[in-house]
Amino acid sequence: MSWTPRHPAFQALLYTLSQESGPVYVVGGAVRDFLLGSGSAITDLDVVVEYSAVAAARRVADKLGWAVYPLDSGRDVARLIFTAGPVPLVCDVAAMRGGTIESDLLARDFTVNAMALRWMGRGAAELLDPAHGQDDIKSRLLRRVTPLSLADDPIRLLRIVRLALQLDFSIEEETLVQLLRIGDTIKLASPERVRDELWKMFGLPAADQALEQLHQFGLLRPLLPELAAMEHVAQTAPHDTDVYHHTVRVVRHAAALREWIKGVPQAAVDETTAAWQKALAPWRYRLRQHMLQTVAAERMRVDWLVWFALWHDVGKTETRSTEHLENGAIRYRFLGHEDAGAVLAARRLEALHFSRIEIDLTQAVIRAHMRPHHLYKSFSTGPISHRARFRFFRDSGGRTVDAMPGIDTLLLALADYQGIYSAFPPPNWDQYLRHVAEMLAYAFDEDGLVKVRTPLVDGRMVMAHFDIAPGPELGRLLEHLHEAQAAGEVRTQEEALALAADWLAKPGASDNRQLPARS
Repeated sequence: MSWTPRHPAFQALLYTLSQESGPVYVVGGAVRDFLLGSGSAITDLDVVVEYSAVAAARRVADKLGWAVYPLDSGRDVARLIFTAGPVPLVCDVAAMRGGTIESDLLARDFTVNAMALRWMGRGAAELLDPAHGQDDIKSRLLRRVTPLSLADDPIRLLRIVRLALQLDFSIEEETLVQLLRIGDTIKLASPERVRDELWKMFGLPAADQALEQLHQFGLLRPLLPELAAMEHVAQTAPHDTDVYHHTVRVVRHAAALREWIKGVPQAAVDETTAAWQKALAPWRYRLRQHMLQTVAAERMRVDWLVWFALWHDVGKTETRSTEHLENGAIRYRFLGHEDAGAVLAARRLEALHFSRIEIDLTQAVIRAHMRPHHLYKSFSTGPISHRARFRFFRDSGGRTVDAMPGIDTLLLALADYQGIYSAFPPPNWDQYLRHVAEMLAYAFDEDGLVKVRTPLVDGRMVMAHFDIAPGPELGRLLEHLHEAQAAGEVRTQEEALALAADWLAKPGASDNRQLPARS
């Protein structure tokens, strides 16, 4: 069989590894994807050698300039990383299990992953397929290698659902029966492994189907019970479905935004999607700059959009109240669901061992996710005021003038608004998009946040000028002055100090500098 990795660095790696350790077997997804015809541009390889994998990997790294570190010393697994090119290359090198390559392959999860290519150099390779994975690839089936395959490692329960969606495969009947029977054992998998599988799963283009399939196969409740609890939590107009199915819609729209920002080629889009793409187009480059940042552990901000969507309404399960109207109808209200949802999301993300910065970002976006909707309603007849725009970015940024969480919040709100309705385009869609565009312009354009990011006067200047002591009152005065600056009411230090003098001259403030509380 003819096979060789396209990247020269991988070719050099396999050759050098074979010189150091004898036969080299490429295994796992690279083999599967090659047989599917989709593995030409691989950036990661899994390789098996007969013995001393960590030692061999270190020798190869020394010769070729790759980075290396033990991935699992107990099982003799090392990771090699090549960073000299535009895209990092990763190769995991493991010692053979069971004494033979056939035994190693038969201990793997699914037949389509239980194949190996013995690398022979010069573009040649020998395919080894003891579990008949080729037949299942032709039938587009995911099948366990043995009845122990799922039971031995609970994370495989989650992985098979992801692979079925990723590859557009069906799950073989006996494998599916076992999945449904032992699904609850997914709770035994380590939080880190669950986190990483969920991250891959919700990173797929059809993230909404990922959520639905987790629920369908009985994995959502043991893994993310807060999300499962949203089912059957009824809502009233303008919603036309329960909280869970609304969330499925929002996840779908958030994934579409994510793919567009990433630049993934799009098929023909509907009128509603074309409208938001046109509205966001002037800021696509700036959105990419912002959203393609890494938050932590190689997890990009843009991929968090789907996770924001997953959790944005989870607080509704704890905050629903019923209002009886005069006409005999009822209306459900969810006062404070943003704060309740932020707490629930944080608990689950902490349990999954996400980083503190990721959790803080998620909480900030969830707490602010209703603000764009409120702005849309408050300014239904005209543009959003500069003062309101400033307050939105300040408050969504943790009380600082920072566009960062505010941008994420606007994108979530765009997905959320679409998810409220089953009919498209949503009501007043053009007007809603104009408001989003106004907010993005304020965030990114030179005459927006950038212009007012630095206050005209600071605390020291005000304290010296008016002989004011530091404290909450001073903070409220500075906040008032900064808002006035954002609204264009003051443009110089002199005007800002004059406004401060007027504020301090109000009854009750002149003698002891006691400022009125914020309304």
